[in-house]
Amino acid sequence: MKYPKTQFAKAFHEGDRVSSPFLIKYSAVMTGKTGKPYMNVVLTDKTGDVEARIFDNVPKYHSQAVKDTYVQVEGNAQTFNGRIQILIKDLTVLREDEVAAEEYVPVTTLNPEKLYAELKEKILSMKDPYYKALMEAIFIEDEEIAAKVKKAPAAKSMHHAYPVGLLEHVVSIFNILEFLAKHYEPYINRDLLLLGGLMHDLGKIWELQYEKTTDYTTEGRLIGHLVMGVELIEKKVRELESKPGRLPGPFPTDHRLLSKHMVLAHHGKLEYGSPKEPACIEALIVHMIDDLDSKVNAIRVFTELDNATGSWTLLNRQFERFFYKPEWARKTPNGQ
Repeated sequence: MKYPKTQFAKAFHEGDRVSSPFLIKYSAVMTGKTGKPYMNVVLTDKTGDVEARIFDNVPKYHSQAVKDTYVQVEGNAQTFNGRIQILIKDLTVLREDEVAAEEYVPVTTLNPEKLYAELKEKILSMKDPYYKALMEAIFIEDEEIAAKVKKAPAAKSMHHAYPVGLLEHVVSIFNILEFLAKHYEPYINRDLLLLGGLMHDLGKIWELQYEKTTDYTTEGRLIGHLVMGVELIEKKVRELESKPGRLPGPFPTDHRLLSKHMVLAHHGKLEYGSPKEPACIEALIVHMIDDLDSKVNAIRVFTELDNATGSWTLLNRQFERFFYKPEWARKTPNGQ
């Protein structure tokens, strides 16, 4: 391997000399206050991201600093607005065989097989034969879906944006939903509630591509994961109905409609991209727990990765506020 990984995105300090390969996660040509163009670049590796800027020779580097490209970066680390930023002096495009690809995939301690076993256990515990058959057909009997679920992130950047993040998110949600189903019994349909937790984001396995950096697929940009989820439900219902003896009878119309509604309503409000607002208790609960789990994860990861010393984080741009840092998240002055 010609270009070993010797420096990592989350280990830089003010004044460090930078000489290491990175994967480009994002790049764009911007215009500065003086009217001069510069490049806004995000470099990534298994430890996370670091922002970078190119101020000289922009026309030259514009065609080289391309998303999903490995590059050898030469430059310096500086602090800007409280954050480390790399001032790139030079970069060289690298071939994939010149780097160790595993050094650029986000590290996760999650065990996909263990999480998938929990998911499977919940599905097998369902009592309603139609909801259970539908979830078995999707998550257990479809090997392509099962394989993708064990790898996929839950989002590009907002929450659970790392390998196996989608499965972590789904398992976290249905554990909470299981508790709420008992808490609000007998007014809640447990199986419909679990179905909503399982299905609400499943379309993201096709909405996102995540072999290198995570971004939207063409299908994801044009259609989106909510519609993909509904299309999948309709497809699997028809497949189940075509198999003699697989179901006790024709798939009930209300089951079909409610299953789709759980996916279509999980963003909660029309202005949040939800085609429908929750129109049953189960859909409302799934929306609220999805929102809660997403935000808790986003804040936890932000706080954990924040480079500020002391008791408060830097400004969180997603939530437009500073967050208090508990002891486990605080760093000493040398960044450890």
